[in-house]
Amino acid sequence: MAPRVLVRIGALFLAPTAYRHLPTIGWATHGDIHAELRWQLDHHFHTKTVVIGDRRLGSPAAARRAIDDALKTLAGQDLLLVCLAGHAAEFTRRDGGITALALPGSVPGRPTSMLQVDELSAGVRPGGGKPVIVCADLISPRDTAGTIASAFAGASVLASQSAADAEPENTCHGALAAVLGDLAAAGTDQLAPQLLNAARQRLVTAGGRPHLTIGASAAAITSKYVTEQLPEYVREDLSSPDPGSRLDAVTELAALAPSTPFARDSLMRLAASDRAEAVRGYADTMSRQDRQPSLRQLLADGLIPREAHEAALKQPATPDLLPHPGGDVILGVDAPNGQDDCRPRHTVRLQPYRLARTVVTNRQYLAFLTAEGGPCPDHWQSDNSLWLDDLPVVMVSWLDASRYCAWLTRHLHHTRALAHNQRIVLPSEAQWEAAAGNGRGRPYPWGDAPDPRRANIRATGIGAVVAPGRFSPDGDNDAGCQDLIGNVWEWTRSLWGRSGHQPTFGYPYSHDDGREMASTRPGARYVIRGGAFYYATECANSFTRNRMLATDRHPAGGFRVTSTNATETTS
Repeated sequence: MAPRVLVRIGALFLAPTAYRHLPTIGWATHGDIHAELRWQLDHHFHTKTVVIGDRRLGSPAAARRAIDDALKTLAGQDLLLVCLAGHAAEFTRRDGGITALALPGSVPGRPTSMLQVDELSAGVRPGGGKPVIVCADLISPRDTAGTIASAFAGASVLASQSAADAEPENTCHGALAAVLGDLAAAGTDQLAPQLLNAARQRLVTAGGRPHLTIGASAAAITSKYVTEQLPEYVREDLSSPDPGSRLDAVTELAALAPSTPFARDSLMRLAASDRAEAVRGYADTMSRQDRQPSLRQLLADGLIPREAHEAALKQPATPDLLPHPGGDVILGVDAPNGQDDCRPRHTVRLQPYRLARTVVTNRQYLAFLTAEGGPCPDHWQSDNSLWLDDLPVVMVSWLDASRYCAWLTRHLHHTRALAHNQRIVLPSEAQWEAAAGNGRGRPYPWGDAPDPRRANIRATGIGAVVAPGRFSPDGDNDAGCQDLIGNVWEWTRSLWGRSGHQPTFGYPYSHDDGREMASTRPGARYVIRGGAFYYATECANSFTRNRMLATDRHPAGGFRVTSTNATETTS
C-alpha cells in the first residue's frame, strides 16, 4: 500500500449552467451542483480552487485557454481534483468516436461547438506521481461514464450519467461532498480510493449507477480539523437525510461552536444551504445567538394577536392538571428492546401527582410573559399561524420552562387554584414515563403496538407540530393526558449528566442519586421524553430517553407541568 501522504488539493470546477440551445438542467434550478463540494473543500481541507464560469466558456478555444490558465494556477498542489458537469454528447466519425462537453453556446449535433473531453484530459493526466481525481456528472442519451474513464487514463474517476432533473445531492458531486463532510467530522484521514468508493456506495444506495475507476496513485486526504472530531452521534445526525435529525445536530453544533471551529463552520453551513427551511432557520438562529424578541416589540409589530394579549391580561390561560395515582410503577425495558440507558425493566414507587393534560401552549406561555416579562420564543417573530390553533410552545429552554413553572406556582397560589403546600414543576422522568405507560410499563399509552394514527410521528406524515388533542381520545393515557407520544418532545426535571451521549444517570431509576437535584452549571443536560413529529416509530415511545442542554431551544421542544408537594425534592 502506498504511504499516506497528506495532500494539498487543487480543485478545478467546470460546469456550464446556461445553455442557448439545450434544455435547462435540473441542478441549476435546485442550486449550483458545485456549491456543497466547493464549500466542503474550501472550509475543511487544504484546497486551492479555480472555477471556470459560463462567461469563459464562449467557445472551445476560450475554454481550452481557461483550463490551461487554471492548471498553471493549481500546479503546486499535491492532488488535482477535476469536477465536470453538464450536457455531453458522443459523435461517431471514421477516425473514431468523440465525446464532448457542451458549452453555453454549443449547438446540438455540432462537435466543433463543444469541448472535446480528450482535449480537456490532455493537460490533466497523472504525471510525476501527482494523483488526479475526476468527478463527473454528465447528461447524455448514452452512458458516457466509461468513455470519461478511458479519456483520463491513470486517474481515479467517479462518473455518472445523471438525470436532467437530478438534485445536487443525488449526483457524484453531492456524494463526494457528503463523504468529505463525514471525513472532516470524523477528524481522520482516508485514502482517496476508499473515499471514492464510499461516495459510489452512497449513490448506489440512492438508486444510481455510478462508474468508478481507481487510478494507480493513492493519497490520503485529511481535513484541517483533524484534531476536532465531532461525537459520532452528532456526525450521524449531521449527515442524516431526515430533517428532524439535522435539527438535533444544530442543537449539538451550537453547544460545540464556541470551542470547535469545525462545529461553527458546520452550523453556518446548515444555516446557509440546508435543504429544509426549518433546519436553515433554526441553524441561523443558533449561529447568530441573537437576543430573543421582546413582547413589547412583537406587540408593536402586530405579530401577536391583540385578542390573545388581552385574554392573557384579563384571564390567563393555565394548564389543566389531571390526577395520577402513583404507587408501584414499572419503568424501562429489557433487551433486546430499547437502548442500554433505558434498561432494565424495573419497579419504583411514586407519590400521587397531577400532570397537565397537554403540553404548555403558546397562549399559556403568553400569559406568563405578560405577567413576568422576559424574552419571547424566537419563532414568534416570524410565524403568525401558530396562534390560530394555539399550538404547543416550542423554542423554550429548560431554564425558560423552569421560570414558567415558578410563575405558575405563584399565580395559582394567588388565585387559590393550588394549595400552598403544592408547587408546579417539570415532571421527573419517572413521573412522565409512568404516565405514558399507565404505570404498567406499556410502550404506548394505548397499548403495546406503535400506531401512527394515534400520535404525530414521522410515519404519520404530517411533518410539523399540531395543536394538542388532535389524536384524542385514541392516543390519550388512562388519565386523559394528550400527546405524550410524538408532536413535541418534553423537558423533564431529571438530569442526564454532562455528556452528550453516555448518561451520568441511567437506569434503574433512583430518585436519590442526584438526578433530581437541579443544576445550573454550564453543560448540564436534562432528560427529554416522548419523541416529536419527526421521530421514527422505534424512538417515539414511553421508554426512550434522550437529552438536551438546559440552554437549548429547539423547534420541536416543549414541556408539560406537574404539581407536587412543596417539601418534595424527589419523585
